[in-house]
Amino acid sequence: MLRHLALAGVFLAGTIAQAETVAVIGTGNVGMALGTEFGGLGHTVIYGSRTPDAAKTAALVSKTRTASAALPAEAAAAADVIVLAVPGMATESVAKGLGDLSGKIIIDVTNPLLFVGNPPTVTYGTARSNGEIVQEAHPNAFVVKAFNTIGWPLMIDPPVPAPVIPLAGENADAKKQVAVWVRAMGIDTVDVGSIYHARATEFMVLMMLNNRFTGEEKFELVFQKKK
Repeated sequence: MLRHLALAGVFLAGTIAQAETVAVIGTGNVGMALGTEFGGLGHTVIYGSRTPDAAKTAALVSKTRTASAALPAEAAAAADVIVLAVPGMATESVAKGLGDLSGKIIIDVTNPLLFVGNPPTVTYGTARSNGEIVQEAHPNAFVVKAFNTIGWPLMIDPPVPAPVIPLAGENADAKKQVAVWVRAMGIDTVDVGSIYHARATEFMVLMMLNNRFTGEEKFELVFQKKK
């Protein structure tokens, strides 16, 4: 059904969409990176935090162009676009607590990974992907899985040539709009299909991390486009 629903409001163009309000739910490194990037593109940013008045949150707001902070549900209600940048195993509970997000784009950045032992073994913490879980929690929103395959430093300072990240989601227009923003940040994209394929992108991260912690020969997760 979501393939045929129209995006609400102002989106889509070959240029950066006009000054949407973006709620970034989570104020860790990933939330910081994406919040400052969206702010730099001219969007109004609202950080969603359980402690919006905390000194850490205030410092993040001060370093982000046109930003404020609020409780997560308040931030989501005031925004056109929601970025979920919370710990992976908290994604379902946080998503369900954001209220009605019908017609909005939700960018899910999370990976449902559990870290056990030292050095840690990484395991998959859910029966299906976080992308699918978020879409089920918000059936009339447009969920796009993105950014979960790269670390936050690359979000702030992507190398040249640009890294490529996969986008998964049910609505083609939502993925195209997210791709506009991602490319404006200096990162390229590839559409890997429906939200079901978020499972593959999350599992790739699991394999990469297990290799990094325990493998003798290290590898990096790299997507490339065919010319």
